[in-house]
Amino acid sequence: MPVIRTAVAPPAARRRGGIPPYIPLLIPAVAFMLLVYAFPFLSSIVTSFLDQQGVPSLSNYRRTVDLYARDIIFTLLVSVSNTAGTILLAIALAAYLRVRNSRMSRFIGHVYKLGIFIPFVVVAQMMRTFLAPHGLLNVTLARTGFIDIDSPLQLFNFSGLTFGFMWKLVPFAILIIYGGFQMIDNSYLEAARSTGAGFFAMVARILVPMNKSSILVATVLVYAQIVSCFTLPYMLLGGRTPTTITVDIAHRVTYFRDYGSANSLGVISYALVLVAAAYYLKTSVRQYRQGADNA
Repeated sequence: MPVIRTAVAPPAARRRGGIPPYIPLLIPAVAFMLLVYAFPFLSSIVTSFLDQQGVPSLSNYRRTVDLYARDIIFTLLVSVSNTAGTILLAIALAAYLRVRNSRMSRFIGHVYKLGIFIPFVVVAQMMRTFLAPHGLLNVTLARTGFIDIDSPLQLFNFSGLTFGFMWKLVPFAILIIYGGFQMIDNSYLEAARSTGAGFFAMVARILVPMNKSSILVATVLVYAQIVSCFTLPYMLLGGRTPTTITVDIAHRVTYFRDYGSANSLGVISYALVLVAAAYYLKTSVRQYRQGADNA
């Protein structure tokens, strides 16, 4: 029986050598991204290398290092320590929600999502009320006899900032990590239970190794949010030093109209985030290549 072969006509755009029909649909979105994100990003980098006369110079960076070197180090310490604490706590809670099936785990599973939808400015105001020298926390501790209300805990500092960041970002990290944990088949957990593995063994040997990608995504996103956050450090630390880079940027623009130093601080914050982004891309590419080789 003869085989009838039919030729499939190429797309019209490919046949004529023209532009694919979906390209015009992407123009508004691409133009918006270039106008809102790419142009300010490149403009701030260029301006940071120009002095007040518009001459290429490193004077902005020298001034930034002289005035704000301590704040840059403080920003890095706050970002790294809070990211590590947030991810570790999120892994523990997400693993608890995945492994345990109790009334408490179901309650936590419903409640933890509430913090995701509260903006940072609201969280900052909540933290000011809760952590103030005569706020809710100190008054409660004083009434239970743990502290003297005349010598309250001073939490408008690194400790209070850590509490605020973790309160806000742990639910966000749980949402990402728990989603990855749910993709792990129950047979692995049942096999671990049958061999007598406890909760920590299942987390360390099954959940975390099989969910590195979502944990890495959560880590990068949490770190980027902490570096770029302005309202929480501004409202908790106020005019105290050291403070974060974002507060310094607002200070240079508002009081001195010094856009050159503000842009140099912005470039430094870009660099802090780009390090994490580069590590994420490198790890993702390596995992993709390993998966392709195994396939």
